[in-house]
Amino acid sequence: MTVTELLELLRDADHAAIVMLLPHGSAEPDAQEVRGVLPANDRWTHEQGVDKGRPYEFLYPGDPHRDLRTTCEQVTYERFAVVLLAADEGILSSGRAR
Repeated sequence: MTVTELLELLRDADHAAIVMLLPHGSAEPDAQEVRGVLPANDRWTHEQGVDKGRPYEFLYPGDPHRDLRTTCEQVTYERFAVVLLAADEGILSSGRAR
């Protein structure tokens, strides 16, 4: 999801609503309040390909891991900017979150 897509989805949302983060595989009661927004300093890599006949997909910070994918096929890499949402207040003390 891009920032533009997120803003469009939130266009009609209550502007006083609290933003919550629901980690993958968690139930709704486990949601945590978003306490920080961090535009990542480095670009991230979206990598996808086929490994031993099985499709795979990874997202990770930094440059593509080309040297680690010697047995993979049809590997593609796309670099992009990311915005991280943080529920951990410790991130805020790092001075990076807003």
